[in-house]
Amino acid sequence: MKEPVRKTKHPYLVGVAVACVVGFYFSLVSKEKKFPEPGPNLEYDITGLLDIDNVETAFEETGQIVPDFDQAKALETDANGNLYISGENTIAIYNADGKETSRIAIDGTPTCLELTPDNKLLVGLGDKVLVLGPDRTPLATWSNLSDRTHISAMAASEDNVYLADGGSRLVLRLDYDGNVLDQIGKADEERDIPGLEAPSAHFDIAFDNDGQLWVVNPGKLGLERYRENGDIVTTWYRPDVTRLDSFSGCCNPMQIAFNSKGRLVTGEKGPVRIKIFEITSGSFEELVVGSKAFHVPQQIGDLVVDSSDRILVLDPRMKAVRIFEQTRTTLASKKAAE
Repeated sequence: MKEPVRKTKHPYLVGVAVACVVGFYFSLVSKEKKFPEPGPNLEYDITGLLDIDNVETAFEETGQIVPDFDQAKALETDANGNLYISGENTIAIYNADGKETSRIAIDGTPTCLELTPDNKLLVGLGDKVLVLGPDRTPLATWSNLSDRTHISAMAASEDNVYLADGGSRLVLRLDYDGNVLDQIGKADEERDIPGLEAPSAHFDIAFDNDGQLWVVNPGKLGLERYRENGDIVTTWYRPDVTRLDSFSGCCNPMQIAFNSKGRLVTGEKGPVRIKIFEITSGSFEELVVGSKAFHVPQQIGDLVVDSSDRILVLDPRMKAVRIFEQTRTTLASKKAAE
């Protein structure tokens, strides 16, 4: 039964109290002398925090690919070193030398791209997935995936496709007919699953070199590994704004990929940093590039590692895909190669 609204027996007392509070407030804001600025102990200065990535690295920017369309959104690479860049109503394909070789016309602006083991191209279009065949002609569209679907990333195996759904804050497991088979990442105390926290649209997933599914838990500033049935295998989180070997902000890392050695490459936002971690333990190995290489306000759109272990970063401020390669050996890179 709906409980009736309770009314005060002394409405005049409530009115007097409200009037006093309002009068006190306006008496403060009307004074000529304004409130003093907070003391030095209350001021938040992040200048020192930006300097933590001012370290020697083994990587340099060796080139850029500049698409001739605005609002590039997503990247994907294939085994031959070709790069796919999505934009409004188009996907442009570039060879390893950075020359555009072809284009695919589509309807919409893809938020993510994924190549399947049998060379189909999956195109994430917000709340649906367009499936293109090996000849890049449309085969199917997967829609009606969930009530709040917003696809931010995809990962494809032989039998399943996984979608990072930033709308529902879950990972959806699908078959190749587009049927949703399972939802992964929902909080479950009995299964020791903490629950995925995705405060923003940056929510990434990827398979490691052994075919294990890794999911970014951006709100917890770390990663989680899951089995196909949704059981959690392992987790590691690195929340610390003061350390280079950790992640800062509300939701990082925003992008992940794996190189040929099985190392995890991460991309962070605010400030932008590209790093390399050992995936199993989550131990930091080295910095690829720090925040000083990016314009303010800093942002990256996507990140992939190609077949030559080049790290390709979509930089919306420069409207370019920036290419970073290891050009020398440092103590950190030597240790990472062992």
